[in-house]
Amino acid sequence: MSKFDNLYLCPKCDYVGSITDDKLECEKCSHQGCYVARHINEGTRKFWIRKEQNSSGWRFEKKIATMYKDGLPHDKNMIKQFQKTVKHIFSQFGQHKDDLENIFPEFIRDYKRTTGRRERGWRKNISAAKQVRNSLRGMIYEGAVNHFTNNLENFEQVRLPIPYVDKNGKDREFEPDYWFHFNGYKIPVELKTYDKGRMAPATIKSGIKQSRKYGNLSVDGNPKKFSGIIVCNPEDRLFSCIIMDENIERLI
Repeated sequence: MSKFDNLYLCPKCDYVGSITDDKLECEKCSHQGCYVARHINEGTRKFWIRKEQNSSGWRFEKKIATMYKDGLPHDKNMIKQFQKTVKHIFSQFGQHKDDLENIFPEFIRDYKRTTGRRERGWRKNISAAKQVRNSLRGMIYEGAVNHFTNNLENFEQVRLPIPYVDKNGKDREFEPDYWFHFNGYKIPVELKTYDKGRMAPATIKSGIKQSRKYGNLSVDGNPKKFSGIIVCNPEDRLFSCIIMDENIERLI
């Protein structure tokens, strides 16, 4: 057995420790319900570290916001602040090239081993190996973005699933990646990564739909049901973001 096969990852404080019982309780913060930890293949992790170290800076892609302009809020200050914050986050990659070894995560949560269920989002027309690679890339970059948002006042990482009751009275959970705080609003934000040449307006529709689901569920602190999405393509060095309201649903 590998030394990495018997570890847990605490979603509340990011502590990684040895599994000693079935409760998966964090020995650092006492959170119950930790995830079984999955160690990221070191070759994969090093590949993306080198990619960041040897690549040019990230470029903001404007056409996605232009295409969906009729689904954006009327509050221009909200849009401006959201874009400004996201641009700041991606500028941090270039400013921390020498410290990426400590920024890119070594462990991610193993959803399948923890719950016995495969994570949603798997597509039948893509090989399992490619989906695993895409999933790892997304989690690696999500971990880095988490690091860069730690000290931001208006961005908050969502660490634990949020319970709700569906229309049939069943207990459910949803889990956006972040909250964006603006003028009293608490807006859910989703982060998506894409393959080389694949970050186009048409291909991010599924991410927008997921973001809208979170917007419609997060009515506490978000009465106008705003939601946001951040999209990025590490190989093409492109990123973009939009914050949206219910009007975008007729465009997707």
